[in-house]
Amino acid sequence: MRNHIIFSRKNYAEGVNVGGNIENIFENDEQKILYKYLKQKYDLSPLEKLNRINFFTNLHYLAVFDKYITPPQKENIRILDVGSKNWNYAGSEYIFFRNLAKDITLTGIELDGYRLCTNFYNRLEIAKFYAKDLPNTNYIVGDFMEHNEKYDYIIWILPFITKYPHIKWGLPLKYFKPKKMLAHAYNLLNENGEMLIINQGEDEYNIQTELNKNLNLNCEQYGEIKDIYSPFKNRRFCSKIIKK
Repeated sequence: MRNHIIFSRKNYAEGVNVGGNIENIFENDEQKILYKYLKQKYDLSPLEKLNRINFFTNLHYLAVFDKYITPPQKENIRILDVGSKNWNYAGSEYIFFRNLAKDITLTGIELDGYRLCTNFYNRLEIAKFYAKDLPNTNYIVGDFMEHNEKYDYIIWILPFITKYPHIKWGLPLKYFKPKKMLAHAYNLLNENGEMLIINQGEDEYNIQTELNKNLNLNCEQYGEIKDIYSPFKNRRFCSKIIKK
């Protein structure tokens, strides 16, 4: 129904952003030191339009990418984000990869892009705000299993690999295909491509590990993400699949 009865307010924008008040929002010296490192390495100006929570969310993901993703061996790269939701972290992906390659194309894909949020904006309209100042960035509302373009990097944050969260978010069970979706994502990778997967909770991480093994994928298991900016209540775990 959400995909056929589309409703949303237009021109989403965040109310209070960090702007020039960045130095005063950190809670401890450890956060300040890591911010200084990231600022020296990356252009963080696209994040200044964000509010405090989303600013920290993007710093969190940027630090994760910086730690776990291998720099490309070419200047032109294509990146896909699977299950982008409202894509409030698009800036971190763009900043990271734009620093590594001369020419990048960043695509987000979300099956439930017309889902209406409590502020009466749908995910698509919100994603437009986060991506509007990022060149060569595109948000697609569609079924990932019908998407067949090739990519050098895939970012997959919180894939549905158990039925409970899938049902809780109101998605039909016909779309619950964790093994097939992982195999499809792997097939979309170019040679030497990388897929970074972030799972919520140790149980889901263990299920993800078994899926990787069942498909005989070349995978590096990093375990729990320990990052000082994480705004999330639940523990998160990370692994990376490399296509040889």
